[in-house]
Amino acid sequence: MVINFSLNDNTQKEILKHLEITSKLLSKVGTQLSGTQKESRIFAMPDLGIAQNGTRMLGGFYTGACYSWDSDVPFIPVDATVNVCGTAVYRLKDKVSVQEFKSRLDNVMANRETYLKYATTRLPAQILDSIDLEMTNKFYWNYNVGNHFVILAEQDAENSEIPKGQYMIVHASAIELKKDNLKYGLYPVEGNWYYDDIQVVRDDKENRYLRYIYGEKAVQFFELANMLQKINKDRNRYFCRAALGELVGEEVINLSHYGMPTSNAICIGCQWEKDDFTLLTAPGNDIYLVRPEVSFENTIKLQYKQITLMPHGCGVMLKNSNDTIKYLKDGILIGNKYFKKGESIDIGNDVVVRTNGMSEEHVRQHVEKVLSKCQGTIYGRMHQLFARTKYGDFDYSRRYKNNV
Repeated sequence: MVINFSLNDNTQKEILKHLEITSKLLSKVGTQLSGTQKESRIFAMPDLGIAQNGTRMLGGFYTGACYSWDSDVPFIPVDATVNVCGTAVYRLKDKVSVQEFKSRLDNVMANRETYLKYATTRLPAQILDSIDLEMTNKFYWNYNVGNHFVILAEQDAENSEIPKGQYMIVHASAIELKKDNLKYGLYPVEGNWYYDDIQVVRDDKENRYLRYIYGEKAVQFFELANMLQKINKDRNRYFCRAALGELVGEEVINLSHYGMPTSNAICIGCQWEKDDFTLLTAPGNDIYLVRPEVSFENTIKLQYKQITLMPHGCGVMLKNSNDTIKYLKDGILIGNKYFKKGESIDIGNDVVVRTNGMSEEHVRQHVEKVLSKCQGTIYGRMHQLFARTKYGDFDYSRRYKNNV
């Protein structure tokens, strides 16, 4: 069953059709393992969109949704490519120039010793022992990789609940438990600790499959995912404090929007912790701070836990309104581009961020539509002054008056 909180745009209508198949496959696995009929629920968020990871979509998983399933025997659908990702926001005690902020970032990100100090003093011993820190191309500060970023932003609205001033915002996942950690990493890569135990259920009519592990390996998987939430929050906290030094003020937000809230659910690009969160829009656009309402349909119960599902942004859509998503025998066709397992989608070229290129007013209107589906109160709106991404450094400070 798919519960639809999306905005029902063209991209989301395309994805929703495929999520119905994903739901059926999840139910099929739970039923086979349990020996009795089991069901699944997929909650599609207002930012439901294209994932950057081709392996994930080939397995039936898209960004901006919570996937849950029932089973008497623990199992994990591995093509959800579970890791833990989230955002953190810290207030600066004093304003800095964009140049000084860049310099502070460089002092951390370009200094291998700061990463090594973090890894050797903060990572759990079992994780530290499972990675080779000498592999500088695999274990490092990854705040400008993929869709990760570091932002200097300014809050200057009179009606905001948070103090005026500057804020550091980061978005990243812990690279230490991704595909290059074969002993504990959660990605389904050949040679890792669970790869030989992967099972497959198929729907040949739809050219679809779902890969999963079950039993003790699934229990271990969830334990690692649960531990990883704490690791990633601590990682973001350490990085921000190292970069800001004496300027670091209070922690405003630090939460996950990708991970496993329970042993039978995976959230990909949606919050579940009932805490204040960042609503991300598009490169250079304002970032909204939102307090979720917990008395609506998006507050659900999973196993022993009540969670409130909220979108993490505005999502990624197909480039053209007439584009479709089609599953083929050995890949997936997104618009007119063909992708195989292991390949990545180029956001900006193959697909586009939903609010990219919108005016500030149109972004605001879109955010209001998002929050009409999953209700929340905006209590802060931050202008980006500077962003470091995989595409480089961007200075947005000239857009706004009274910036330093």
